[in-house]
Amino acid sequence: MYVVLGNEAVDSKEFKNKIESETDFKVVKDMCKGSKREDILAYNLSVSIDILNEMIIEAGFNPKELSEDELFDEYLTVAEDLALDLEELVGEDSVLDIKAYKWDPSSNDIKLVLVIADYELPEVKVNDVVRRLLKQVE
Repeated sequence: MYVVLGNEAVDSKEFKNKIESETDFKVVKDMCKGSKREDILAYNLSVSIDILNEMIIEAGFNPKELSEDELFDEYLTVAEDLALDLEELVGEDSVLDIKAYKWDPSSNDIKLVLVIADYELPEVKVNDVVRRLLKQVE
């Protein structure tokens, strides 16, 4: 599926490969068609807890000293902050919205939903797509 972001047509499959090759994220599912919109890219992503632990330690915290609730909140926050680096992949002509929603102990990762749209698409619509996609994955 091709999506126009600014002056560029982006192939969702190529962008999926770009995410996996240039970031610490794995694409769990391409959700572009599930978004029911033809003007956005949408993915269900995961990032390893090990990577997030390294980032938490670099920030001066010890994950073992945090309660489970504090650690969960920290994982979600760090995962969303890390996902903001994806802005470099999409360029200035697009906006993205990211929401971490689940700690999956069985696969030892955090799950996220990522939506990328042309900068002209109102933020309210982008947020609405994220909410709908979160309902699909939960």
